[in-house]
Amino acid sequence: MALIYEPKIFAECAGVRAALSLRGTNSTPFGFNMSLSVGDDSQLVADNRARLATRLGFGADRLATLRQVHGDTVVNVDNVYAASEGDAIVTDREGWLLAVSVADCAPILMYDQANRVVAAVHSGWRGTQQNVVEATIGTMKKKYSTNPDEVLCYVGAAASQCCYEVGDDVAQHFDERFSRSIADGKYLFDNKGRVLEQLISCGLQPINIEMDIRCTICDSHFHSYRRDGLRSGRMLAVIGMTTELANSDSLGTA
Repeated sequence: MALIYEPKIFAECAGVRAALSLRGTNSTPFGFNMSLSVGDDSQLVADNRARLATRLGFGADRLATLRQVHGDTVVNVDNVYAASEGDAIVTDREGWLLAVSVADCAPILMYDQANRVVAAVHSGWRGTQQNVVEATIGTMKKKYSTNPDEVLCYVGAAASQCCYEVGDDVAQHFDERFSRSIADGKYLFDNKGRVLEQLISCGLQPINIEMDIRCTICDSHFHSYRRDGLRSGRMLAVIGMTTELANSDSLGTA
């Protein structure tokens, strides 16, 4: 069974490696889990992370992660340390694999082709409401002179409107196009649809955006907190730049 999906949008970008890890089949319910905070064995998690990084041509010690807080803080990889908080991470440095952890929230990976800048973004409904996408692209424009026309983007598998039920507390923040009422005080929320609109509003070209239509809640290939509860695993969405081609190991590719 495949344990990663590699976005097609970056396939022709020399030295750019990107992937979304999948659930896998080992040690149910955690599977190919990437999180140290869900009760899984820490050594298994470390091994899974190392396997993912190695498959893409990076050392496990070059995996840059954040303590995600469902906000709009963007962190440069130069400023990442063990307790760094944020929901987006960017760099123009080769050799770093940027990562965000997800299990229903939308993972967003970006690559500025002209300036060779990569970004990984975590956008749950709170991040979408705060527009972490705009904050990330704004940081890329300010620090690296990014032109959104040159940005390629992958919006990964996440909770989709078919299954993503929310209440008034969430729906009140979004246009009814993205919060479809199904009962009194209950709505189906299209987080990925709103993220796509934000990306286009920031200047990205629709042709440069790969939308993963798969839903983490109803597709068992993915971890889902909404489906599996507290003992669900987490996936990593990763992107980085390397000058070396990765050697394949036993990981399958979807």
